[in-house]
Amino acid sequence: MAGRKSKYSSEAINTKEVKKWFVAIYIRLSQEDSDNGEDKRESNSITSQKALLNEYIEEHNDLIVYDVYVDDGYTGTDFNRPGFQKLLEDMREGKINCVLVKDLSRLGRNYIEVGNYIEQIFPLFNIRFIAINDGVDSFRNPTSVNTILVPFKNLINDEYCRDTSIKIRSALNGRKKKRRICRSVCILWVYKKSKR
Repeated sequence: MAGRKSKYSSEAINTKEVKKWFVAIYIRLSQEDSDNGEDKRESNSITSQKALLNEYIEEHNDLIVYDVYVDDGYTGTDFNRPGFQKLLEDMREGKINCVLVKDLSRLGRNYIEVGNYIEQIFPLFNIRFIAINDGVDSFRNPTSVNTILVPFKNLINDEYCRDTSIKIRSALNGRKKKRRICRSVCILWVYKKSKR
């Protein structure tokens, strides 16, 4: 099977002068985790994502953090998130040349949009894309972006949202139906009580 040609530039890594990458750390979580009623500025998942990404930055001296973009409480199916939009604005202005995420699902859970950013938009702006847990690095390993696993992971992330949505809808409908039954029983009980 013939591999697809990478749209990322194939710059030599072993040059005398190491390229500096101005990194946009992007962190997203769709719903705040519950902390037993504690009022917190950010969720535990956001904190752990920051720790993982900062540890990665410390291990690579060619990466310089430009800014951290956080979307806490935003769904991955919609790319109209304030943190992500600010990241895109800085990308267009040339302030960053690398996007770092924990994994592909943190970038988004819309199969088509995530693929569009990874395969079209980021290469157009010469943006290096790194998804740590998925082993994707468009500069050090350009073929990691073009493997068959990336679209499959994006498809699974997309399907996860669809499946969760169906389950939530089903649970809400079950609750509504249960309330109707309870109301009917209560009304019947009140009616019988008033007849006595």
